[in-house]
Amino acid sequence: MTRFQLFKQYSKVSFLRTGLLFILFIFSFSNVYAEKITDRDFGFSLDIPEGFEIADYTEDGMSYFFSHPNLPVTLVMKITEEKSKNSAEVLKTNLTKLNAKGDTDSFNWNDTPCGISTFTMTLDDNYFGWAVTAPLKVQNYYVLLICYAPANQKACEQFIISTINSLCIDSEFLNTSGIITSYAFPPEGRKAFSVNIGGQQIKTSLDKSDEVAAKFVIDLEYAVLTLYANHKMWKEAWQRYYRMIYRDNAGRLQQTAGDIYNALYPELKKSKPQDADIKYAQALLSWVQTFSYQRAASKNESDFTSLPASISGKGSDCDSRSMLVSVLLNYTGIDTAIVISREYSHAMVVTDIPAPGQTFTMEDGREYLFGETTAKITWGMIAQNHADRTKWIPVSFRE
Repeated sequence: MTRFQLFKQYSKVSFLRTGLLFILFIFSFSNVYAEKITDRDFGFSLDIPEGFEIADYTEDGMSYFFSHPNLPVTLVMKITEEKSKNSAEVLKTNLTKLNAKGDTDSFNWNDTPCGISTFTMTLDDNYFGWAVTAPLKVQNYYVLLICYAPANQKACEQFIISTINSLCIDSEFLNTSGIITSYAFPPEGRKAFSVNIGGQQIKTSLDKSDEVAAKFVIDLEYAVLTLYANHKMWKEAWQRYYRMIYRDNAGRLQQTAGDIYNALYPELKKSKPQDADIKYAQALLSWVQTFSYQRAASKNESDFTSLPASISGKGSDCDSRSMLVSVLLNYTGIDTAIVISREYSHAMVVTDIPAPGQTFTMEDGREYLFGETTAKITWGMIAQNHADRTKWIPVSFRE
């Protein structure tokens, strides 16, 4: 029996449609994926690596079978209704149906009980993989992800982890650590530190695990990104790389973002309320412009400095500084993104604060003000040798 035959047989006996819910996916079955998969009825999304294609799906729309044309990796996504069970039990039951063997564990992800497993199984070949289960917004429904590769293709494991780690079961938790990262790096307690912005000392804290966990995600996603160096979807892969890092790092900086905002914004609001946003943005921009410059020593690792490390004073490059400003401004509700350039080997932050200066037109047509993080200049200024807008790629962090 091949893996395709097994999937069809498994689907017929397992995925019974209730007839009460209509599943609406915002993608075309014929497309190669370069955007997030979003289920609007159940409220979950996946930001999987570029290139996956639907190889099969059940008529009830409750399960999908994805394959990748460039890598021997398979992803099964299933929505299942299970009463009187928890996530780990749901996962065990489904892996048993596949004759998969492995350990299953239960843990809390964003205060939600979830299941996780590493497994091996034999179909038309020997396989290894990762699987997770998490409850959905609709009562008694779960999403199940099973991602695997041939047993002799262990080099695919980071790709598999990245695929599953992209799951988000509720938009409320979009900017929080992925399911596997959260399992591997549980909270260890807060550690206090302070930042000096414009001469004002601001006390804040991070979790003791944040720096190591954030570095894990950066290394993981960089390993995936390098697979797309000569791929036709290299630009989309680059955008996803930064989205995945933002999602993890932004969640770790929520306490810090709030502490900085509460220390600075109210005072800026007192004098000229209409200018408070741009003043706050300039305070953040001027602050990161003072950071020490640091790039990776090896070409085999990412230049990106994690935001927990960067904000703790351990050096940074243009992209980490730009993302840091973006995280801090997005926290306040000011929409901010980054733009990256392969030709210029540079990154900048952009924001939709209405103010004079040079702007970049985002994909939705809105004009965003440029912010340079490596030179001591104000918002709306850009070097003439970086001014060709066609050489910049936008990375938005909005849902």
